[in-house]
Amino acid sequence: MAKFHSVVVGIGLSWLLAGATQAQEVRRTFSVVVADKVVGWQVEIEKASVEDGRALLDVAVESLVKLELLGAGVDQRVRQSWTLDAHTREVVRMRSEMQAGNDKLVVVGERDADGFTFRTEPSDKPTTIDPETAVIAPDARFLLRPEFAGCKQREFAWFLPEIGQSGRAIATAIDGEREFRLLDQKVRARGWSIEVPATGLAMSMFVDASGEIVRAEIPAMGMVIERATASAIERLQRVDITHLMVGKTNLRIDDPTPVTFAKVRVRIDATADVTAAGLTVPGQTFTGTVEDGHVDGVFEIRVPRHDGAGSLPFPLPATAVAAPELQPYLQPERFIESDDAAIAAQARELAQGAETSYEVVRRCADWVHQRIAYEIPGGGNAAKVFQTRRGECGGHSRLLAAMLRSLGIPARTPMGGAYVPLYGGSFGQHMWNEVWLGERIGWLPVDCTFGQSTFVDSTHLRLLDRATAFQPKLLEVLDWEPKSIAPAAPLARSTAPFPWAKGERWTYAWRRGSKPIGTETVTYEGDTGGEHTFASSLDLSSLGLTETVRTAVAIDGRLRSADVRRTVGTTETKLTMQVDGTRGAVEQQVGEAAQRHEVEVDDGTCALHNNCVAHFAILASRLPELGDGKETRVALLHDESHQLLGLRLRGEGAASIEIGGVATPVQKIGANLAGMKFELFVDARGRLLRWWQQQGDITVELRP
Repeated sequence: MAKFHSVVVGIGLSWLLAGATQAQEVRRTFSVVVADKVVGWQVEIEKASVEDGRALLDVAVESLVKLELLGAGVDQRVRQSWTLDAHTREVVRMRSEMQAGNDKLVVVGERDADGFTFRTEPSDKPTTIDPETAVIAPDARFLLRPEFAGCKQREFAWFLPEIGQSGRAIATAIDGEREFRLLDQKVRARGWSIEVPATGLAMSMFVDASGEIVRAEIPAMGMVIERATASAIERLQRVDITHLMVGKTNLRIDDPTPVTFAKVRVRIDATADVTAAGLTVPGQTFTGTVEDGHVDGVFEIRVPRHDGAGSLPFPLPATAVAAPELQPYLQPERFIESDDAAIAAQARELAQGAETSYEVVRRCADWVHQRIAYEIPGGGNAAKVFQTRRGECGGHSRLLAAMLRSLGIPARTPMGGAYVPLYGGSFGQHMWNEVWLGERIGWLPVDCTFGQSTFVDSTHLRLLDRATAFQPKLLEVLDWEPKSIAPAAPLARSTAPFPWAKGERWTYAWRRGSKPIGTETVTYEGDTGGEHTFASSLDLSSLGLTETVRTAVAIDGRLRSADVRRTVGTTETKLTMQVDGTRGAVEQQVGEAAQRHEVEVDDGTCALHNNCVAHFAILASRLPELGDGKETRVALLHDESHQLLGLRLRGEGAASIEIGGVATPVQKIGANLAGMKFELFVDARGRLLRWWQQQGDITVELRP
């Protein structure tokens, strides 16, 4: 999943002390509420000051919204400081920091002789806008200006520091006044519906006669922002925004990689720079309408898969990429630091000896897929993803683009949606890459997140060649190929005794690449009335993570319950899963904030918790004999995304691995979970001896 867009803009300040010269402070507190849950806050502090004899107002705005995406906490925090002329309310200077997960955007601006000039730090070029025609303000008083108050609808330019842009906005007056209760007082306010098509942002804002914001609403999230007391925001809960970027569909498959054709009926909200003409590109056609980013129509996708014939050689001749339209995709930019020395060195190492650009792309995409663990929130920009070795699809794509650009290969990061197996089949917001390989191939699409290093499957709905929004309203798969990708039928699992004695403890060593990172200890506690209990303890303290997991299963491995206690730094999280027949429940508690989710599950569902190889060990001991090429499917209840996922297992024949210097015969089993690939090595007794995750190159091996 790609980086999500800012969902809350600074809702502004209220009455300012125009002309005040004495030092004084006014503080306002707002609560952010979704479904009657307080999920965030905003605090505004204003005070008068004097600078070189000029009366000023210093305004500080800070907000926090606790978000959840695919089961992971991705909090959004904004810190802003504004300096205003106390008499004219003209913005003298400002600074904004917006952090969403690991993504951080810093914007600074000031009034100068040319107008208002702003830039994003550290490297973007400055942009100057006209403060006479653009709204540049930390509050909503502009809605009381005659040009707004006196008309039904008005278009204007609006500077939004939270996203580092100034763009077209449309304000539509809401008929009549509404009455609100503001801190136990009745207040009447006028309302405006404001839409910023280029960002997909739509909100309603209500202000009183003095310009004070009484209430703001963001309908897409069911979010309300209103004045509150300090005590009202002491305890926050999280709001799950997954539904804003993931939409359920009617096709259920475990892995979209084999899909060569898809016809999909959609209604999607994107950004205003998405056009109908731009949705028909090589490998994709679109029939329908697009108005201000609202996409309504049918995609037909048949992305060709190339074998590399006709690719540009490597190194590339300078003349091969001299076209002006290719130059932006060869340069470093914000989030794609192709001039980073470490990234460039790694790319050169991977490219050594390659004869074609196609081969370089394959090597770099494979490296990113295998070495960069999938994690939400991700690293954000390419340099941080490379440093931390973790990221979501946006981080993966930006890193691959940076590596290829450093080698002189044009690369960009298109965005739209792609099939994921959540909710029994969905399309989710996604980012991938397109790489220029010459006139014969053109822009080659690749998806290093999905492990598709020289192609993309035909579930990719391409909206734009750069970042955009993907807010699905309707997603219906009308046709697809091949039909044989339907999930494999589940096979009867073993009900023989587990291959461990009661009280037996075994330890797995964890490593990333060749570097040890911790251990996991598992104990079989035995059978209590048909419920078999396993206790595991994971110590990855070198990565700042420790946890314990207690899991109860039936004799065939189906989940009864699981209880997780995790500590990351100073944050403690509790996760529980329970299954009764076809009903599952997942509860998550961080501090005092708790959430509960009901999930419909399949008969025979097993447990899945991130970083818990014990769950794979339990499952491996229950598998039937999988002959070479024989497949089965197991449904897994994943606590952190509170979703049912399909794990596809395929027998890959007999093998021999070395454990403690001793060669041991095993059955090798390939596993695929939502495009993530694993290998399991199981001995004749059904014991998991080694587990390997391709993404991140994580190996977990039983100690002798």
